[in-house]
Amino acid sequence: MKIKYLSTILVLILLILATGCAASTAPMVTRVIDGDTIEVDIGGTIYKVRYIGIDTPELDDERPEFCALAQEATRLNRQLVEGETVRLEKDVSETDKYGRLLRYVYVGDTFVNAELVRQGLAWAKAYEPDIRHQGILEEAEAEARQDKVGIWQESQPSPPIRVENVQITSIFYDGLVPHVESDEYVEITNLGSQPQDLTGCVLVDISDGHPSFTFPSYILAPGESIRVYTNEYHPEWGGFSFEYSQAIWNNSEPDVAALYDNQGNEVSRRSY
Repeated sequence: MKIKYLSTILVLILLILATGCAASTAPMVTRVIDGDTIEVDIGGTIYKVRYIGIDTPELDDERPEFCALAQEATRLNRQLVEGETVRLEKDVSETDKYGRLLRYVYVGDTFVNAELVRQGLAWAKAYEPDIRHQGILEEAEAEARQDKVGIWQESQPSPPIRVENVQITSIFYDGLVPHVESDEYVEITNLGSQPQDLTGCVLVDISDGHPSFTFPSYILAPGESIRVYTNEYHPEWGGFSFEYSQAIWNNSEPDVAALYDNQGNEVSRRSY
């Protein structure tokens, strides 16, 4: 009886240890780099993971419309996977030439690679020999094309919006977050007495020509200040971010930030 009791305890301990080990080695997303690249923690080691079979617009694209789509892709990717335990599926290749793991990524029942394509924020792009799920990805792209969303939306000329008395009032260029300085920001203030519509306005690091941030629909109240962060989300300051995984504003040589209206006319510029 005593031996049987001890055996039962031993089995329970082994089950607990096995469960703990499984939990500790399950991939957890620690950082979203952009629309198709993440970092995961697997058993205490950090790996970069590049999604197989898709390609998203680049955050440093000098074309504002594609930079804006890159920010949307990064934002959606963050909503889908950041802080989540994910399932990683390998195809043929282990890594790419940059040493990143090549994987299909799942959160629960959501196939993340396909969801980004379905929302029109990634192209289905075959990289042989890793084409196991290319049919699914191409079907998702066909849906996005039919729905004319994201990359596939028909561009319509924007009606001119006049922006007055709006200025870049501050650039916090030396962030406190090591290396990536994600807490950098550009502060923009309405110095006038009337609300100003910032829809379609573009904020650019003109010293480098990129990245740029395109404002969604937003009315800036008189006296109100908002901030566009490098890669942080602060709803108390408007919730705007370049979604950029590297530092933007130089610490040694001053950069210049410029704000343009939706027709490309300069509204304000500032250096530091």
